Amino acid sequence: MTYDRNYTWAKEYKYEIITVTEKSGFKVSQTDEIEVAEIKRSTEKTIKIRIQKILSNLNLMNYGHEFGESTTLTSDSTTGFLNCKGWCLDDYLIGLEIEYSNIDEPTLISLKDNFEKQFNNYKIIWTRIAEK
Repeated sequence: MTYDRNYTWAKEYKYEIITVTEKSGFKVSQTDEIEVAEIKRSTEKTIKIRIQKILSNLNLMNYGHEFGESTTLTSDSTTGFLNCKGWCLDDYLIGLEIEYSNIDEPTLISLKDNFEKQFNNYKIIWTRIAEK
């Protein structure tokens, strides 16, 4: 793990997502385990993790269990769609990508602000996807 930040517990971040999104009328519709390769990551984090994996292969560092989770949320009042992809290492969330579609600009700005406040130690990757 990179030791440059305070991390959110992997088992708690879904509840934090719910807290942030329910203010805007979103509810969880599905949660799935996904491959880490399906999650966009910052270049900085990707390089640091690659170095740690090499050090782990040389038995110079322990690299834990890496996994991804996808939490899909939909809006009750609109056709808004969010897909929050969490990149986890052992017990910690170390990266977050949020895919979105059919969300009006004021709601999107509010969501981005709320996510940035809730996950202030993360560089969140926002990805607009085709209409669902």
